Amino acid sequence: MKHCKAIFILLFLGYISAYGQNTLLQNGKLSGNVQLDAQYYIPDSIIGAEDLENKIRANVFANINYVNGGFSAGFRFEHYEWPLIDFEKINYVGSGIPYYYAAYNHQYFEVVVGSFYEQFGSGLIYRSYESRNLGYDNATQGIKVKAKPYQGITITGVWGKQRNLFVNEGQVRGADADISFTEIFPIIGDSKFRSGIGASFVSKFEKDQDPDYKLPQNIGAFAGRANFGYAGFNLQGEYAWKCNDPSAANEMIYKPGEALLLTASYSMKGLGVFLTGLRTDNFDFRTLRNASINNNIINYIPTLTREHAYALPSMYAYSSQAVGQIGFQAEVTYKIPKKTVIGGKYGTDIMVNYSRIHGIKKNYVPEAIAADGTIMLAGTDGYTSPFFAFGKEVYFEDFNIEIGRRFNKSWKLIVSYVYLNYNMEVIEGHTGESNVYTHTVIGDLTYKINDKHALRLELQHMNTKQDDGNWMYAQLEYSIAPRWFFSVLDRWNYGNPEKEKQVHYYNVSTSFVHKTSKFSLSFGKQYEGILCVGGVCRVVPASYGCNLSIVTSF
Repeated sequence: MKHCKAIFILLFLGYISAYGQNTLLQNGKLSGNVQLDAQYYIPDSIIGAEDLENKIRANVFANINYVNGGFSAGFRFEHYEWPLIDFEKINYVGSGIPYYYAAYNHQYFEVVVGSFYEQFGSGLIYRSYESRNLGYDNATQGIKVKAKPYQGITITGVWGKQRNLFVNEGQVRGADADISFTEIFPIIGDSKFRSGIGASFVSKFEKDQDPDYKLPQNIGAFAGRANFGYAGFNLQGEYAWKCNDPSAANEMIYKPGEALLLTASYSMKGLGVFLTGLRTDNFDFRTLRNASINNNIINYIPTLTREHAYALPSMYAYSSQAVGQIGFQAEVTYKIPKKTVIGGKYGTDIMVNYSRIHGIKKNYVPEAIAADGTIMLAGTDGYTSPFFAFGKEVYFEDFNIEIGRRFNKSWKLIVSYVYLNYNMEVIEGHTGESNVYTHTVIGDLTYKINDKHALRLELQHMNTKQDDGNWMYAQLEYSIAPRWFFSVLDRWNYGNPEKEKQVHYYNVSTSFVHKTSKFSLSFGKQYEGILCVGGVCRVVPASYGCNLSIVTSF
């Protein structure tokens, strides 16, 4: 594989050199971006910031892409020899070119050789994607073929290995078919109706090298989906089923897995309603059965919860539980009309969101119950579970309401209330920890001084009797469009039961934008916590120091 990579890069660079810069610009387009994230670390025993031997760390990557008609090629260089400590904690250490590709795109087909990202349906059985902030990249390294034999019909096939940090592991094979009746039949396309169906199959291969269990080597997963829409109403659903797949995640049981995702929405002028439900049962799907945390994941289990943009509520973000969960989310948005007594001159925006997630109900099979009553799942079918039954244990609950109103051209205010019920034992694996119950109020006030200058004040308070106790947060931002940005903030854990840990996590930052480049500089303390994006989470360690970020594109 290393030889193939070297040959690809040499051919890519040789092509550019052979034709010369002038010809390159005339016949094609070369583009890319470079990013540097660096930090100087200062030890702080109170917040848990380590005293590092190498105090200067950096993450560096560069993307280079070339497009000429239907042909495209590119690669990404990554340098993480001494990465930021949160990347080092997940072993994201190394340097090289882990991502490279060559592709040809035609009206009726597309072929990609090398690294690629793809998703089948909702991603329940296959999704390869990147989330740089999480240090997550499970790109497939192999070949992807996508055929479009008829308008509204798309067939996709993938075969390759999956990226895990700086290596490619495990075999993944899959096919997907998507049919849009809206595009195929003009009578539907010209109406208010929308409809389509799809189906997917994915399998992984892993040799059985376990001396204690007879493990399946080829694990297959199937999924079917459908969507229907009329005017402002939409309904989507996808069901997935996976063969028995004993692994570290499910305690080596032989029970098949299944998942169901349902989504309904309705929108009209000034009103939006969104409902979604999700059930997963033994649906952890990885190329390596002994992998853990975020390593070697083939599929994607979406979260039902709102991703909070404000700092304090986001401290307790939900991480999807593929091994078993059932829940729902409902959200209503409404805009009180303009020029009314309640709505005011510009109208008033209201959003109400509620989500609740439980464990699934489990009835353990007789073989899993020992004579003394202890549960021994390994080597058995584990349990049975009524499909729509909620388990007694609450994993997560979130109620939040947000009201936004512009008073005039200069002043805008957003106020929010957030209630969270967070099961720390399930989500973070802290055995014996109780649920955390929080109440947070937020005020976000923006004053637009003129067309270029703006000032924003953000205040938050979180009340809780569990974990680290109460928090206060204040941030003041000043922006000069389109180039300058200044910010100062303080996150104070004044309610921590340990007095010496009632710390101010302050941060001062500035950024400057010049054409396609952005330079950012900050200094302060980082709270140890959980970072989540779309239900995928990782631990961010405490740190203290100076940060530099440079992003440029061409």
